[in-house]
Amino acid sequence: MRCGDCSAEYLLAFSCKGRWFCPSCHAKKVVQFGDVIHETILYPVPHRHYVFSIPIMLRIYFKHDRALLTKLCQCAYHSLLIFLQNVIGLQDGVPGVVLSIHTFGDYPEKFHTHIHAIVSDGLFLKTGAFYVMPDVDLNPLEEIFRAKVFTLLKEEEKIDDDIIKNLMDWRHSGFSVHNKARIARDDEKGRVALAQYIIRNTFSLEKLTYNQEAGMVIYRSKMSQGKNWILHKFSTGFQIYTAEEFIASITQHIPEKSFQMVRYYGWYSNKSRGLRKNQGIAMTGDDSQEKPEEHVEIIDVSE
Repeated sequence: MRCGDCSAEYLLAFSCKGRWFCPSCHAKKVVQFGDVIHETILYPVPHRHYVFSIPIMLRIYFKHDRALLTKLCQCAYHSLLIFLQNVIGLQDGVPGVVLSIHTFGDYPEKFHTHIHAIVSDGLFLKTGAFYVMPDVDLNPLEEIFRAKVFTLLKEEEKIDDDIIKNLMDWRHSGFSVHNKARIARDDEKGRVALAQYIIRNTFSLEKLTYNQEAGMVIYRSKMSQGKNWILHKFSTGFQIYTAEEFIASITQHIPEKSFQMVRYYGWYSNKSRGLRKNQGIAMTGDDSQEKPEEHVEIIDVSE
């Protein structure tokens, strides 16, 4: 720490304790996470990037009750499981899923609850066979996810039937599921980049400008450059905060101590990987030194 007037300085020991907040600490974690996910978790099969979003009026419940975020992840996974099993027609198949919780959007003052997921583009069987998912409409998945979130919040006594009916009557429900980004089975760089993206930091120092004299912070969104920003005529491309406002906006996203922001489900769950390793059938994602192609039989059901 340095005084701007007399230049006196001293070292203040500080650590964010891995709480997904400090851009400097988290930058190293992002790189490490990308390598670990690629080398020890994901199998050499196609994957998709899914994004699950909920309506603005429901996000407040997850802001003030962070335990609900864990249950929201379960809603997303079980929705995927039901959807993929029914589309492919394999009730005993499971996807490999890595979920990451996000509470921020383009600007940190908004508590934007949503989930990013790396999902195998198909189902694994216990035999090691992998059935590739055909291209299908995602509307049924969105409806399943919406129903599960409604059930969750009603069981937690956050909402009632009147609120559910009100949301169901909206022309656009506010729920959405997207999966346009597909990573090919041999796209190693794509898998690493996607893994790094889903755990990116709440805010970026590159987007931040601080005017010390005015005590103001200018924060630019991703839309501040390029054709997307030009087309978005209602966006200024930046927000201006007082220093105190900016601190308040970013600190609301700090997770509670020991809270797990990344979850592993299905074929990629800790339990599944442990069982395969104990049974001696470990593959890529299970610390195997053998080439994964020797173990995975990929079946394209769309052919």
